[in-house]
Amino acid sequence: EARRYPKNVNPGQVPVNEGQKIAISQAANDAEKNLRQNYLPGLGIMPSANPKDNFYKQVWTRDLSQGSGSYFDRANPQAVKDSLETVFSHQRADGALPFRVEQEYMLVKLFPGLRSLARPAFVVIEEWIRRRKERPVYEGQDFSSSEDTIPAALISAGEFFLTSQEGQNFGQENYEKIKKAAEFFGQRADQEDGLIEVRAKNPDWADSIIRGGKIGTINIWWARSLRLLSFMAQELGFKEDAAQYRGQFETVKKSIIEKLYNQEEGYFRASAGEDRIDAAASVFGALYLLEPTEAVKVEETLKQRLMTNSGLKNFDPPYPSEQIMWPHKLINLPGYHNEYVWPWVTCQNIEVKIKIATSHPDEAVRGQYKEEAVADLANMAQMFNEAGGAYEIFDPETRRPPNKRFYHPPQNLMGGLAAYEGAYLRIKELGWIE
Repeated sequence: EARRYPKNVNPGQVPVNEGQKIAISQAANDAEKNLRQNYLPGLGIMPSANPKDNFYKQVWTRDLSQGSGSYFDRANPQAVKDSLETVFSHQRADGALPFRVEQEYMLVKLFPGLRSLARPAFVVIEEWIRRRKERPVYEGQDFSSSEDTIPAALISAGEFFLTSQEGQNFGQENYEKIKKAAEFFGQRADQEDGLIEVRAKNPDWADSIIRGGKIGTINIWWARSLRLLSFMAQELGFKEDAAQYRGQFETVKKSIIEKLYNQEEGYFRASAGEDRIDAAASVFGALYLLEPTEAVKVEETLKQRLMTNSGLKNFDPPYPSEQIMWPHKLINLPGYHNEYVWPWVTCQNIEVKIKIATSHPDEAVRGQYKEEAVADLANMAQMFNEAGGAYEIFDPETRRPPNKRFYHPPQNLMGGLAAYEGAYLRIKELGWIE
Protein backbone atom coordinates (compact mmCIF):
# COMPACT_ATOMS: atom_id res chain seq x y z
CA GLU A 1 0.00 0.00 0.00
CA ALA A 2 2.75 2.47 0.86
CA ARG A 3 5.01 1.35 -1.97
CA ARG A 4 6.90 -0.93 0.38
CA TYR A 5 8.06 -4.29 -0.90
CA PRO A 6 9.08 -7.37 1.09
CA LYS A 7 12.75 -8.18 1.45
CA ASN A 8 14.23 -11.43 0.15
CA VAL A 9 11.85 -11.46 -2.81
CA ASN A 10 13.52 -12.21 -6.14
CA PRO A 11 16.94 -12.07 -4.44
CA GLY A 12 20.31 -11.62 -6.10
CA GLN A 13 22.12 -8.71 -7.66
CA VAL A 14 21.61 -7.61 -11.24
CA PRO A 15 24.90 -7.43 -13.16
CA VAL A 16 25.86 -3.85 -14.06
CA ASN A 17 29.06 -2.61 -15.64
CA GLU A 18 31.44 -0.30 -13.82
CA GLY A 19 30.18 2.78 -15.65
CA GLN A 20 26.58 2.05 -14.70
CA LYS A 21 27.57 1.36 -11.11
CA ILE A 22 29.39 4.69 -10.81
CA ALA A 23 26.54 6.57 -12.51
CA ILE A 24 23.89 5.10 -10.20
CA SER A 25 25.86 5.98 -7.07
CA GLN A 26 26.74 9.48 -8.26
CA ALA A 27 23.13 10.29 -9.18
CA ALA A 28 21.92 8.92 -5.84
CA ASN A 29 24.42 11.01 -3.89
CA ASP A 30 23.52 14.13 -5.87
CA ALA A 31 19.81 13.47 -5.39
CA GLU A 32 20.13 13.01 -1.64
CA LYS A 33 22.14 16.23 -1.30
CA ASN A 34 19.69 18.25 -3.38
CA LEU A 35 16.62 16.79 -1.68
CA ARG A 36 17.87 17.98 1.69
CA GLN A 37 17.88 21.51 0.28
CA ASN A 38 14.34 21.14 -1.09
CA TYR A 39 12.95 21.26 2.43
CA LEU A 40 12.41 24.69 3.98
CA PRO A 41 11.45 24.27 7.66
CA GLY A 42 8.14 25.88 8.51
CA LEU A 43 7.05 25.95 4.86
CA GLY A 44 7.70 22.50 3.48
CA ILE A 45 8.99 20.71 0.40
CA MET A 46 9.77 23.00 -2.52
CA PRO A 47 9.86 21.86 -6.17
CA SER A 48 13.19 23.67 -6.52
CA ALA A 49 15.84 24.72 -4.00
CA ASN A 50 17.48 27.22 -6.35
CA PRO A 51 16.47 30.84 -5.53
CA LYS A 52 16.71 31.68 -9.24
CA ASP A 53 14.12 29.09 -10.27
CA ASN A 54 10.40 29.74 -10.70
CA PHE A 55 9.44 27.23 -8.01
CA TYR A 56 11.56 28.47 -5.11
CA LYS A 57 9.88 29.18 -1.75
CA GLN A 58 6.69 27.44 -2.83
CA VAL A 59 4.82 24.29 -1.85
CA TRP A 60 2.87 22.72 -4.71
CA THR A 61 0.31 20.20 -3.50
CA ARG A 62 0.71 17.84 -6.46
CA ASP A 63 4.52 17.93 -6.22
CA LEU A 64 4.26 17.29 -2.49
CA SER A 65 2.14 14.20 -3.12
CA GLN A 66 4.54 12.71 -5.63
CA GLY A 67 7.68 13.63 -3.67
CA SER A 68 6.44 12.51 -0.27
CA GLY A 69 5.22 9.14 -1.51
CA SER A 70 8.42 8.49 -3.42
CA TYR A 71 10.94 9.63 -0.84
CA PHE A 72 10.15 12.05 1.98
CA ASP A 73 7.64 9.88 3.88
CA ARG A 74 10.47 7.61 4.93
CA ALA A 75 13.48 9.93 4.68
CA ASN A 76 12.14 13.08 6.35
CA PRO A 77 8.66 12.84 7.95
CA GLN A 78 9.02 16.34 9.42
CA ALA A 79 9.26 17.78 5.92
CA VAL A 80 5.99 16.08 4.97
CA LYS A 81 4.33 17.26 8.18
CA ASP A 82 5.36 20.88 7.57
CA SER A 83 4.17 20.69 3.97
CA LEU A 84 0.76 19.23 4.81
CA GLU A 85 0.30 21.73 7.63
CA THR A 86 1.07 24.54 5.18
CA VAL A 87 -1.51 23.26 2.70
CA PHE A 88 -4.27 22.47 5.21
CA SER A 89 -3.75 25.71 7.16
CA HIS A 90 -5.14 27.51 4.11
CA GLN A 91 -8.23 25.33 3.67
CA ARG A 92 -11.24 27.44 2.73
CA ALA A 93 -14.58 27.21 4.49
CA ASP A 94 -16.00 25.15 1.62
CA GLY A 95 -13.22 22.56 1.94
CA ALA A 96 -11.05 23.70 -0.98
CA LEU A 97 -7.27 23.48 -0.63
CA PRO A 98 -4.62 25.60 -2.36
CA PHE A 99 -2.71 24.03 -5.22
CA ARG A 100 0.23 26.28 -4.37
CA VAL A 101 1.39 28.23 -1.33
CA GLU A 102 4.11 30.75 -2.11
CA GLN A 103 6.43 33.14 -0.33
CA GLU A 104 7.54 34.74 -3.59
CA TYR A 105 5.38 35.69 -6.56
CA MET A 106 5.79 32.93 -9.11
CA LEU A 107 4.07 34.84 -11.92
CA VAL A 108 6.48 37.74 -11.52
CA LYS A 109 9.39 35.32 -11.91
CA LEU A 110 8.06 34.19 -15.28
CA PHE A 111 8.59 37.63 -16.84
CA PRO A 112 12.15 38.34 -18.08
CA GLY A 113 13.62 41.36 -16.34
CA LEU A 114 11.19 41.19 -13.41
CA ARG A 115 12.47 38.06 -11.65
CA SER A 116 14.41 40.04 -9.05
CA LEU A 117 11.17 41.74 -7.96
CA ALA A 118 9.37 38.51 -7.02
CA ARG A 119 10.40 38.60 -3.37
CA PRO A 120 10.44 42.40 -2.76
CA ALA A 121 6.99 42.78 -4.33
CA PHE A 122 5.72 39.92 -2.17
CA VAL A 123 7.06 41.54 1.00
CA VAL A 124 5.39 44.87 0.24
CA ILE A 125 2.01 43.54 -0.91
CA GLU A 126 1.57 40.38 1.14
CA GLU A 127 3.58 40.94 4.31
CA TRP A 128 3.22 44.70 4.81
CA ILE A 129 -0.20 45.40 3.29
CA ARG A 130 -2.08 42.09 3.63
CA ARG A 131 -0.28 41.05 6.83
CA ARG A 132 0.41 37.46 5.82
CA LYS A 133 3.66 35.58 5.35
CA GLU A 134 2.49 33.42 2.45
CA ARG A 135 -0.05 33.47 -0.35
CA PRO A 136 -2.35 30.51 -1.02
CA VAL A 137 -3.34 30.03 -4.67
CA TYR A 138 -6.53 28.09 -5.43
CA GLU A 139 -7.84 26.35 -8.53
CA GLY A 140 -8.84 28.83 -11.19
CA GLN A 141 -6.23 31.39 -10.15
CA ASP A 142 -2.95 32.21 -11.90
CA PHE A 143 -3.98 30.58 -15.20
CA SER A 144 -4.31 27.14 -13.61
CA SER A 145 -7.41 25.04 -12.98
CA SER A 146 -5.52 22.46 -10.86
CA GLU A 147 -8.48 20.18 -10.18
CA ASP A 148 -6.06 17.45 -9.11
CA THR A 149 -5.23 19.37 -5.92
CA ILE A 150 -7.47 17.61 -3.43
CA PRO A 151 -6.74 14.03 -4.59
CA ALA A 152 -3.04 14.89 -4.42
CA ALA A 153 -3.38 16.24 -0.87
CA LEU A 154 -5.43 13.25 0.26
CA ILE A 155 -2.92 10.78 -1.18
CA SER A 156 -0.08 12.59 0.56
CA ALA A 157 -1.92 12.59 3.90
CA GLY A 158 -2.99 8.96 3.45
CA GLU A 159 0.42 7.58 2.55
CA PHE A 160 1.97 9.64 5.36
CA PHE A 161 -0.53 8.00 7.71
CA LEU A 162 0.56 4.56 6.52
CA THR A 163 4.28 5.07 6.90
CA SER A 164 4.97 6.80 10.21
CA GLN A 165 3.76 7.73 13.67
CA GLU A 166 4.04 11.37 12.62
CA GLY A 167 1.65 10.60 9.79
CA GLN A 168 -0.82 8.89 12.11
CA ASN A 169 -0.72 11.88 14.43
CA PHE A 170 -1.35 14.25 11.54
CA GLY A 171 -4.28 12.16 10.32
CA GLN A 172 -5.85 12.03 13.76
CA GLU A 173 -5.42 15.76 14.39
CA ASN A 174 -6.66 16.80 10.94
CA TYR A 175 -9.22 14.13 10.12
CA GLU A 176 -12.14 16.57 9.91
CA LYS A 177 -10.22 18.82 7.52
CA ILE A 178 -9.28 15.83 5.40
CA LYS A 179 -12.89 14.64 5.35
CA LYS A 180 -14.12 18.12 4.44
CA ALA A 181 -11.72 18.30 1.49
CA ALA A 182 -12.94 14.91 0.24
CA GLU A 183 -16.57 16.00 0.53
CA PHE A 184 -15.87 19.20 -1.40
CA PHE A 185 -14.13 17.35 -4.22
CA GLY A 186 -16.64 14.49 -4.30
CA GLN A 187 -19.38 16.90 -5.36
CA ARG A 188 -17.90 16.75 -8.87
CA ALA A 189 -18.52 13.04 -9.24
CA ASP A 190 -20.93 11.69 -11.82
CA GLN A 191 -23.68 10.04 -9.78
CA GLU A 192 -23.92 7.14 -12.22
CA ASP A 193 -20.30 5.99 -12.45
CA GLY A 194 -18.58 7.89 -9.63
CA LEU A 195 -16.00 9.41 -11.97
CA ILE A 196 -14.91 13.02 -11.65
CA GLU A 197 -15.67 15.24 -14.63
CA VAL A 198 -13.46 18.32 -14.61
CA ARG A 199 -14.99 21.77 -14.76
CA ALA A 200 -12.24 23.85 -16.34
CA LYS A 201 -9.62 23.75 -19.08
CA ASN A 202 -6.18 22.72 -17.73
CA PRO A 203 -7.10 20.47 -14.83
CA ASP A 204 -4.02 18.47 -13.83
CA TRP A 205 -0.23 18.52 -13.75
CA ALA A 206 -0.03 18.80 -17.57
CA ASP A 207 -1.37 22.33 -17.21
CA SER A 208 -0.10 23.64 -20.55
CA ILE A 209 -2.80 21.55 -22.27
CA ILE A 210 -6.49 22.39 -22.55
CA ARG A 211 -8.57 19.27 -22.01
CA GLY A 212 -11.71 18.24 -20.22
CA GLY A 213 -14.10 15.42 -19.46
CA LYS A 214 -13.29 12.48 -17.22
CA ILE A 215 -9.50 12.75 -17.02
CA GLY A 216 -7.47 9.60 -16.43
CA THR A 217 -4.93 10.98 -13.97
CA ILE A 218 -7.44 12.77 -11.77
CA ASN A 219 -9.75 9.78 -11.49
CA ILE A 220 -6.92 7.36 -10.76
CA TRP A 221 -5.65 9.68 -8.03
CA TRP A 222 -9.20 10.07 -6.72
CA ALA A 223 -9.53 6.28 -6.49
CA ARG A 224 -6.23 6.05 -4.65
CA SER A 225 -7.25 8.79 -2.22
CA LEU A 226 -10.55 7.03 -1.46
CA ARG A 227 -8.73 3.76 -0.75
CA LEU A 228 -6.36 5.53 1.63
CA LEU A 229 -9.19 7.44 3.31
CA SER A 230 -11.00 4.17 3.94
CA PHE A 231 -7.95 2.77 5.70
CA MET A 232 -7.37 5.97 7.70
CA ALA A 233 -11.00 6.18 8.81
CA GLN A 234 -11.02 2.51 9.84
CA GLU A 235 -7.83 2.90 11.88
CA LEU A 236 -9.15 6.03 13.60
CA GLY A 237 -12.44 4.35 14.52
CA PHE A 238 -14.73 6.07 12.00
CA LYS A 239 -16.23 2.84 10.71
CA GLU A 240 -19.17 4.39 8.84
CA ASP A 241 -16.85 6.75 7.01
CA ALA A 242 -14.53 3.84 6.22
CA ALA A 243 -17.38 1.84 4.68
CA GLN A 244 -18.51 4.85 2.66
CA TYR A 245 -15.03 5.52 1.28
CA ARG A 246 -14.53 1.85 0.51
CA GLY A 247 -17.79 1.74 -1.43
CA GLN A 248 -16.86 4.86 -3.37
CA PHE A 249 -13.46 3.39 -4.14
CA GLU A 250 -14.95 0.19 -5.54
CA THR A 251 -17.36 2.17 -7.74
CA VAL A 252 -14.67 4.50 -9.06
CA LYS A 253 -12.19 1.68 -9.66
CA LYS A 254 -14.78 -0.32 -11.62
CA SER A 255 -15.62 2.72 -13.76
CA ILE A 256 -11.94 3.49 -14.38
CA ILE A 257 -11.33 -0.03 -15.65
CA GLU A 258 -14.44 0.13 -17.84
CA LYS A 259 -14.06 3.65 -19.24
CA LEU A 260 -10.47 4.80 -18.82
CA TYR A 261 -8.48 1.59 -19.26
CA ASN A 262 -7.95 0.10 -22.71
CA GLN A 263 -7.79 -3.55 -21.71
CA GLU A 264 -7.11 -4.79 -25.22
CA GLU A 265 -4.04 -2.63 -25.81
CA GLY A 266 -2.95 -2.14 -22.20
CA TYR A 267 -2.95 1.56 -21.33
CA PHE A 268 -4.90 4.19 -19.44
CA ARG A 269 -6.60 6.86 -21.51
CA ALA A 270 -5.96 10.57 -21.14
CA SER A 271 -9.73 10.97 -20.83
CA ALA A 272 -12.82 8.83 -21.26
CA GLY A 273 -13.98 8.35 -24.82
CA GLU A 274 -10.64 8.94 -26.54
CA ASP A 275 -7.77 6.65 -27.49
CA ARG A 276 -4.88 8.85 -26.40
CA ILE A 277 -2.44 7.11 -24.08
CA ASP A 278 -1.42 9.08 -20.99
CA ALA A 279 1.91 8.05 -19.48
CA ALA A 280 1.30 9.39 -15.96
CA ALA A 281 -2.18 7.84 -15.84
CA SER A 282 -0.79 4.53 -17.07
CA VAL A 283 2.05 4.51 -14.53
CA PHE A 284 -0.13 5.34 -11.54
CA GLY A 285 -2.98 3.18 -12.79
CA ALA A 286 -0.68 0.18 -13.05
CA LEU A 287 0.85 0.97 -9.66
CA TYR A 288 -2.41 1.51 -7.77
CA LEU A 289 -5.14 -0.45 -9.54
CA LEU A 290 -3.81 -3.37 -11.60
CA GLU A 291 -2.61 -6.84 -10.74
CA PRO A 292 1.01 -7.54 -11.77
CA THR A 293 -0.12 -9.75 -14.65
CA GLU A 294 -2.13 -6.86 -16.12
CA ALA A 295 0.53 -4.26 -15.29
CA VAL A 296 2.90 -6.14 -17.62
CA LYS A 297 0.60 -5.30 -20.55
CA VAL A 298 0.82 -1.62 -19.65
CA GLU A 299 4.61 -1.76 -19.45
CA GLU A 300 4.88 -3.36 -22.87
CA THR A 301 2.63 -0.66 -24.35
CA LEU A 302 4.67 2.11 -22.74
CA LYS A 303 7.85 0.69 -24.26
CA GLN A 304 6.30 0.43 -27.71
CA ARG A 305 4.47 3.76 -27.90
CA LEU A 306 5.99 6.24 -25.47
CA MET A 307 9.66 5.38 -24.94
CA THR A 308 12.18 7.86 -26.36
CA ASN A 309 15.92 8.25 -26.07
CA SER A 310 15.37 10.32 -22.90
CA GLY A 311 12.59 8.32 -21.29
CA LEU A 312 8.81 8.19 -21.48
CA LYS A 313 7.00 10.99 -23.27
CA ASN A 314 3.64 12.00 -21.86
CA PHE A 315 1.07 11.40 -24.60
CA ASP A 316 0.48 9.48 -27.80
CA PRO A 317 -0.79 10.92 -30.00
CA PRO A 318 0.24 14.42 -28.88
CA TYR A 319 -2.42 17.09 -28.51
CA PRO A 320 -3.13 19.43 -31.46
CA SER A 321 -1.85 23.01 -31.35
CA GLU A 322 -5.28 24.49 -30.62
CA GLN A 323 -5.31 22.69 -27.26
CA ILE A 324 -2.08 24.29 -26.03
CA MET A 325 -2.41 27.18 -23.55
CA TRP A 326 -1.57 30.57 -25.05
CA PRO A 327 1.04 31.58 -22.42
CA HIS A 328 3.18 28.58 -23.40
CA LYS A 329 2.90 29.49 -27.06
CA LEU A 330 3.84 33.07 -26.20
CA ILE A 331 7.16 32.00 -24.66
CA ASN A 332 7.81 29.45 -27.42
CA LEU A 333 7.21 26.47 -25.15
CA PRO A 334 4.22 24.69 -26.75
CA GLY A 335 5.83 21.30 -26.19
CA TYR A 336 6.20 21.77 -22.42
CA HIS A 337 4.03 18.74 -21.61
CA ASN A 338 3.08 17.75 -25.14
CA GLU A 339 6.57 17.03 -26.49
CA TYR A 340 9.27 17.10 -23.83
CA VAL A 341 10.16 14.24 -21.50
CA TRP A 342 9.60 14.73 -17.76
CA PRO A 343 12.04 12.33 -16.07
CA TRP A 344 9.94 11.94 -12.93
CA VAL A 345 7.47 9.91 -14.98
CA THR A 346 10.12 7.42 -16.11
CA CYS A 347 11.60 7.21 -12.60
CA GLN A 348 8.13 6.69 -11.13
CA ASN A 349 7.59 3.89 -13.62
CA ILE A 350 10.50 2.01 -12.07
CA GLU A 351 8.16 1.49 -9.09
CA VAL A 352 5.77 -0.40 -11.37
CA LYS A 353 8.60 -2.60 -12.58
CA ILE A 354 9.59 -3.30 -8.97
CA LYS A 355 5.98 -4.26 -8.26
CA ILE A 356 6.00 -6.73 -11.16
CA ALA A 357 9.44 -8.07 -10.26
CA THR A 358 8.40 -8.80 -6.67
CA SER A 359 4.87 -10.11 -7.13
CA HIS A 360 4.27 -11.52 -10.64
CA PRO A 361 3.50 -15.27 -10.54
CA ASP A 362 5.88 -16.09 -13.41
CA GLU A 363 9.53 -16.38 -12.39
CA ALA A 364 10.79 -15.46 -15.86
CA VAL A 365 8.70 -12.29 -15.89
CA ARG A 366 9.92 -11.39 -12.41
CA GLY A 367 13.50 -11.78 -13.59
CA GLN A 368 12.91 -9.69 -16.71
CA TYR A 369 11.40 -6.77 -14.80
CA LYS A 370 14.02 -6.94 -12.09
CA GLU A 371 16.65 -6.40 -14.78
CA GLU A 372 14.58 -3.67 -16.45
CA ALA A 373 14.14 -1.79 -13.17
CA VAL A 374 17.90 -1.66 -12.62
CA ALA A 375 18.56 -0.83 -16.28
CA ASP A 376 16.10 2.07 -16.17
CA LEU A 377 17.69 3.36 -12.97
CA ALA A 378 21.13 3.27 -14.60
CA ASN A 379 19.84 4.95 -17.75
CA MET A 380 18.25 7.84 -15.86
CA ALA A 381 21.36 8.20 -13.70
CA GLN A 382 23.57 8.47 -16.75
CA MET A 383 21.27 11.06 -18.33
CA PHE A 384 21.20 13.20 -15.16
CA ASN A 385 24.97 12.99 -14.77
CA GLU A 386 25.71 13.80 -18.40
CA ALA A 387 23.27 16.73 -18.43
CA GLY A 388 24.56 18.12 -15.14
CA GLY A 389 21.33 17.69 -13.20
CA ALA A 390 17.87 16.14 -12.94
CA TYR A 391 16.33 18.85 -15.09
CA GLU A 392 12.59 19.43 -15.14
CA ILE A 393 12.27 18.56 -18.83
CA PHE A 394 14.47 16.95 -21.47
CA ASP A 395 14.46 16.91 -25.24
CA PRO A 396 13.19 13.43 -26.19
CA GLU A 397 16.19 12.63 -28.39
CA THR A 398 19.22 14.68 -27.31
CA ARG A 399 19.02 13.77 -23.58
CA ARG A 400 19.59 17.43 -22.80
CA PRO A 401 17.26 20.12 -21.41
CA PRO A 402 15.77 22.38 -24.09
CA ASN A 403 17.54 25.71 -24.50
CA LYS A 404 14.79 28.35 -24.60
CA ARG A 405 15.20 32.11 -24.54
CA PHE A 406 12.34 32.85 -22.15
CA TYR A 407 12.25 29.69 -20.07
CA HIS A 408 15.07 27.88 -18.31
CA PRO A 409 13.93 24.58 -16.76
CA PRO A 410 15.02 24.00 -13.16
CA GLN A 411 18.30 22.12 -13.03
CA ASN A 412 17.21 19.81 -10.23
CA LEU A 413 13.44 19.41 -9.99
CA MET A 414 12.37 17.80 -6.73
CA GLY A 415 9.94 15.42 -8.45
CA GLY A 416 12.60 13.78 -10.58
CA LEU A 417 15.08 13.66 -7.72
CA ALA A 418 12.55 12.09 -5.33
CA ALA A 419 11.33 9.52 -7.84
CA TYR A 420 14.90 8.52 -8.70
CA GLU A 421 16.09 8.37 -5.10
CA GLY A 422 12.99 6.48 -3.99
CA ALA A 423 13.48 3.85 -6.70
CA TYR A 424 17.20 3.65 -5.90
CA LEU A 425 16.58 3.03 -2.20
CA ARG A 426 13.97 0.35 -2.88
CA ILE A 427 16.18 -1.47 -5.36
CA LYS A 428 19.10 -1.27 -2.95
CA GLU A 429 16.91 -2.52 -0.10
CA LEU A 430 15.90 -5.50 -2.23
CA GLY A 431 19.57 -6.32 -2.75
CA TRP A 432 19.51 -5.93 -6.54
CA ILE A 433 22.44 -3.47 -6.51
CA GLU A 434 25.28 -2.88 -4.07
